[in-house]
Amino acid sequence: MASLKTEVVEFLFNKYWDENSGTLRKTLMSLDEVAEAIRQTNVGRPKKLKANNPANFMKDLLRGANASKNWPTSVAARRFMGVQRTGDGECFEFVPYEPGQREPFPDKFPVRSGAKHFAVQSLSLPLATKTLGRSDETWLIQTAVNLRVVETHFSVSPAFPLLEVSHLQMGIKLRSTEIDALFLGKVGDWKNPTSVLITCEAKQAKDRFIESQVINQVQAAFATADVDTVVPIGLRAVKGVGFYLLEFEAVRRPQAEHLKELRVASDAIYELCPAVNGI
Repeated sequence: MASLKTEVVEFLFNKYWDENSGTLRKTLMSLDEVAEAIRQTNVGRPKKLKANNPANFMKDLLRGANASKNWPTSVAARRFMGVQRTGDGECFEFVPYEPGQREPFPDKFPVRSGAKHFAVQSLSLPLATKTLGRSDETWLIQTAVNLRVVETHFSVSPAFPLLEVSHLQMGIKLRSTEIDALFLGKVGDWKNPTSVLITCEAKQAKDRFIESQVINQVQAAFATADVDTVVPIGLRAVKGVGFYLLEFEAVRRPQAEHLKELRVASDAIYELCPAVNGI
């Protein structure tokens, strides 16, 4: 499947590549263009790629450790990567490498070996629940919510002091993105606290955090809620151990529209004691 999508990406890149100027005449690919490219590259080959759901084209291509290997070598040689775009009929955009970038999709935020470890009890999870453990993101979030992993993090992290954290919802599907979990934080004066939103992106152990996805979540949160601050976090399973929680620097509303890069504010590994199936 990855190799078929690789051909589609290369087809679109070559279609708009100007060899004389060494530039792309068009960088933003629409859902319709991707679907048509799939149909055209399907011609003459026995195994065909379905063209009825181009919205998931980049999401499936970029997830996992093989994202860079799945990207066309000819596109990488010209130092272009791809970023998923959502909303208004968009699919993805060809984007030039950043200075010093050596591969299309580096793991920019890997599990840091030097991160502090904190023990989190898992005895409160019923045995029946534990036996149904899976590796998907829904199970990761459900476990983290039940064991108050996010609340634990903000109680020990010095980066963004909070007075209170409350879980709001899981699996929020918005027009431009999906937020795996959303939390409400309270900050400031105890008698008159200010609300902040905490967006959470969950990843399985084999998957990496994709910066553009987290940024999309931040922008969507500002678009749907009357808050001045969003704190994005990433929650990644550490197989056989627990969770790696990555807290990014808080984003203020004026920053959100032109946000291109995230900075790490705090991180830690939360070891589940005892270990939980699927994590």
